[in-house]
Formats: sequence, structure tokens, C-alpha cells
Amino acid sequence: MAGSRGKSKNGQPLGRHRVREKIEQMILNGEPQPGHRLLQQHLAKKFGVAQGIVREALLELQAYGLVEAVDNRGVFVSQLNADKLLESFDVREVLEGLAVRLCCEHTSRSDVRELMDLAQEIHALAEQKKFDRMASLDREMHQRLIQLSGNSMLVRLCENCHALGKTVRTERDPTQVRDEHIAILQAIDERRADDAERLIREHIRTGRNALQKAMKDGVFVPKWVR
Repeated sequence: MAGSRGKSKNGQPLGRHRVREKIEQMILNGEPQPGHRLLQQHLAKKFGVAQGIVREALLELQAYGLVEAVDNRGVFVSQLNADKLLESFDVREVLEGLAVRLCCEHTSRSDVRELMDLAQEIHALAEQKKFDRMASLDREMHQRLIQLSGNSMLVRLCENCHALGKTVRTERDPTQVRDEHIAILQAIDERRADDAERLIREHIRTGRNALQKAMKDGVFVPKWVR
């Protein structure tokens, strides 16, 4: 049984990347709550892999801020920290600004059309008050832009910020968000790199300001969301 759980779809043993994804998904689903100790031996048995693979996966999750190591005590699911969340927006602003500049060189018209459709779907979900799905697709759009940059190192650097971003769903006007997405995509389609970078940085900064205001007003309660 543990062996079957430790197999990928093609029947091969799970690697570090897949184990990391599975542990991350457990955290996002709230299975281990913040402060819960993660035992390498237990996770290795659960996924049917060696403890070394689990150890490497936990080190990556520690870099993402999802878990933290406490000296002589072990590894624990992180308590969500407001300052850390705001810092992640600051870093995202710079990295995604670079990503869309590169998108202007690498993105095809069909890529842009697909993202335009995604922007409209995000808006429709918000109007239907399907906020969890909306937030998931919003993250997917940003991740897709990063992937379309064609820069593997940039993709890797952005994973950290986006892992923390899975705790955040800011309350913003859905029409304004859609219009911001569309403006960014139009700039990419027209190869206006300066405008694309400026627009996405403003978009992310507006989200950060909304989050900071919610924190200041005491109405933001961070929680892991899918």
C-alpha cells in the first residue's frame, strides 16, 4: 500500500519534486495545521519513498516559507506571518515585471488569446462568487506568464513567492482586476515591454496595498487555500 501510494502515474517511484508537491498540497488543504510537526519517517512511509527524498522536499518547502525547522525539535508547518506575506508581494513585483518583459519576446498571439480568455473566466467566477476557484485561476494566470518568459531560473525564483501567495485572497473589484489583466496582456501582445512591466508592477502593488489595508483594519485572516 505504501508502495502503491509512492508511485507516479507511469508507475515510477515518486521523486523529490512530486513529494514536495504532495506535502505542499496537504498543507494547503489544512491537513497538518500551522505548528504541526512533520515527521520524515511518517511522510516517507506515507509516500513509499526514502527519508532522504522527504528531507530534500522539506528543505525546498522551508525555502518557500511553508515549513520551518526548529533546532533540536524538527520541522513544523509555518505559522503565517503578515510581514512575510507583504515581503512576498515586493519580490513578486520585481520578478513578474521581468517576466512580462521577456514575454514580449517569447509569447505568441495564441498564448495571449488563451490568457485573455482566462482573464474573462476569472472575472466571471468572481461575479458568481466562486472565490476559491477565482483565486486559483488568478494564480494560474500569473504562473503562466512566468512560464512564458522562457527563463527557467526566473520560474524557479518565483515559486517561493507564489507558494506564500496561496494564503492570500484580497477583496478587489473584479472588473478592475479584469481590466488590469487585459491591459497587461495587450501590452505583451503589442510588444510594449516598458508598459507591460509598469502595468503588472502596478497590478501587484495594488494587491499588496489591499492586503496591507485589510491587515491594518483587522479584517484579514490568512489561511492556506488551494
